[in-house]
Amino acid sequence: MKNYKTYVLTTVVFTIIYVFMAYLAVQIIAKQSIILLLENEIQSGKQRAKQISSISGAALEANVEKGIVVKGIQKSIEGIDEANMFLSVIDWSGKIVSYPDITKVGTVDAETNAVVSNVKKDISAEDLYTYVSSYNMVEDTLEASEIVRLDAIPNSDLIVVTHINLRNVITKFNRFKNKYSFIFIILGLIILVIVFGIIRYMSNYYYEELERKSTRLEDSMLNLSKLNASLENYQKNIAIEKEKQAKEEEKEIEKAIASGDDVIKDLPKKRLLTYIRNELMPVGIEDISYIYLENTITYIVRKDGKRFTANDSLDQIYSSLDEKLFFRANRQIIVSIYAIDKIIKFGNSSLKIETKPSSEIDIIIGKNKASSFKQWLDL
Repeated sequence: MKNYKTYVLTTVVFTIIYVFMAYLAVQIIAKQSIILLLENEIQSGKQRAKQISSISGAALEANVEKGIVVKGIQKSIEGIDEANMFLSVIDWSGKIVSYPDITKVGTVDAETNAVVSNVKKDISAEDLYTYVSSYNMVEDTLEASEIVRLDAIPNSDLIVVTHINLRNVITKFNRFKNKYSFIFIILGLIILVIVFGIIRYMSNYYYEELERKSTRLEDSMLNLSKLNASLENYQKNIAIEKEKQAKEEEKEIEKAIASGDDVIKDLPKKRLLTYIRNELMPVGIEDISYIYLENTITYIVRKDGKRFTANDSLDQIYSSLDEKLFFRANRQIIVSIYAIDKIIKFGNSSLKIETKPSSEIDIIIGKNKASSFKQWLDL
């Protein structure tokens, strides 16, 4: 698979983060669900215990025999020990008077004797959850339960006991966790597939963009290679052409002198008049490296690096130069073909010229003049 390392790394990182977050989420959601269940069961058990306590107390106050009252209670609670909360009735000695499992009636509940003095009048669902979550359920404990509330029956020595069925509650708690774990596993797989899709799309787009940039870069490098090759050929051709032109000019001058014609003034300039300090100094055209404008002053730089000033503007100087030998790179600088050492890419569409000697300012050919510069080299 393409980019399999990326997918493997993504899977590992995502799985670690997601499992950690999912574990916390399952614990929190399952806790809130079981607390809500316990709150409902506590309220329901509390109401049932109060009803039995008040009805039984009223019956005893009305001189109804205690045995008849106990039978009525037994009938109302019989067989409900499988519920999350169930009730029983004991006397003050701890003897079971009524119990959902009738076989326990008449026995003494040691658990009841141990906890009667410790049971709170009202227990919160949060406290009950803490107890349930820390309880160790033994496999052979078939009737695990715990007393959570005691309500005395008025006019008697009887107590209504509210039990929590630990096995039922813990089973439901585990079911909640299993259900939410399953949901988070399915959700995680879906998210993982979506993340894979996004990564695949982004990686494909990224690599396609890299390929396009690489292609553009290769094209630019090829174009620069061609441009530098054109520069080298052009410089050689110019040198050959200058030799021919020099010979032709000598012949024309000889003919002009013989015939008396004034054609010398039509020939291209051979020198430019410059100043160094207050001294007038002629500079040969072929010795010029580049000419530039700075702070309204025109500077002429020779191949040996010496700099002179000129009174003429760049426009005036450029109009008197041979366009085959000089190129107006921009408004600030004119460069000689002999001074160009290398052409490199600058920005997206511009070119930068490196000269010998190095220019004091950057020689940048903008994208608007790049095409004319290329045509100039192909002359």
